[in-house]
Amino acid sequence: MNLPAWHDLYVDFYNLKVCDIHPSHWGRDASLWQVPFGHVQLTDSRVVLLRWSKIGDPFKRTVKDSESEHDLWLLYAQDLPENRYLMLSVFGPHAHKDSRFQSYIRTLKVDIVDPWLDGRLHCFEPPEDYEP
Repeated sequence: MNLPAWHDLYVDFYNLKVCDIHPSHWGRDASLWQVPFGHVQLTDSRVVLLRWSKIGDPFKRTVKDSESEHDLWLLYAQDLPENRYLMLSVFGPHAHKDSRFQSYIRTLKVDIVDPWLDGRLHCFEPPEDYEP
C-alpha cells in the first residue's frame, strides 16, 4: 500500500482535529464501538480519491465493498477530559471486514491506550517546528 509518511499523516491529523480542516484525500472520521477509539477512512486508490474529490461532506467519503482492498483506517484514541489524541496505526486493507480487527483493538487498548490514558505511557509529540 502506498500511503504518506507517518509525519504527513500526523500533519493532516493535527489539521483535522485542531484546526478543523478535513483533508480532501481523507474520508469519514468516526468513533468506533470501543471507546475511546476512532478512525479516519483512508485509501490508496486513485479511483476512490477521484470520487471523494467530488464529495463535499467528508462523512460521505467511504470505500465501497467492491473496493475493500483499498479500505484503510487511521486508528486513534481520544482522551476526552484532556482533549488530546493519540495516533495509533493504519489498519487494512479490508479494514471493515478483517476478522483480526476486534482482537487488534483489544491489544491496542491494553498495551497502549489504557497506559496512555493513565499517564503511564508518554508518547512523542512533535513540536510545532518539527521536521522529520
